Amino acid sequence: MSASEQHPELREVAGGILERFGLVLDDLVVRPRNGTTEVRLVVDLPEHCTGSADLDTVAEASSAISEQIDADDSLIGPGPSVLEVTTPGVDRPLTTARHFRRARGRLVLLRTVDGAEHRARVLAVDDDEMLRLRQEPGTDERGRPRRIPKGTPEQLSIPLTEVDSARVQIEFDPPADLEQLLADDTPADADGPEPDAAPKES
Repeated sequence: MSASEQHPELREVAGGILERFGLVLDDLVVRPRNGTTEVRLVVDLPEHCTGSADLDTVAEASSAISEQIDADDSLIGPGPSVLEVTTPGVDRPLTTARHFRRARGRLVLLRTVDGAEHRARVLAVDDDEMLRLRQEPGTDERGRPRRIPKGTPEQLSIPLTEVDSARVQIEFDPPADLEQLLADDTPADADGPEPDAAPKES
């Protein structure tokens, strides 16, 4: 049983508070350490959003959660505690449909279970968890554009169950057609507001 499953009340309370700030709970770890209880929450934007959570908003949500923990001993028990609220790093492995939806518009390096590697941009994750991507092989060490392997389509559809590993790649100059690319791949009846284009890394 994971740490988060051992504290369902804390998960529920934290989730409710985060919802007021437009955030969601991505991970929760509670563990004893040197006479205190450490509580670590990883928070994120809802899956229909792109970009990163506003750090001021995260700080406000952290204060509200801390106040609730201090006021209710039933959440983690009595005694001193240390709360850490953070956001997912760019090096977080993408392992769930929600992770890939949050990475919409981002460049990823993906390996499938059969060993094939793809440098591609996440376009969407369908309701049946089919991952749709546009291949972007990048350039070689001399700055020359790499070609997509012959016989391989520019756009790929890969079942999430066939993804062995995937991580977001840092890029400083997203393609000029990114906003239109995402708009073209957004269903007219998609839930939630239309996402913005992925921001440049700073």
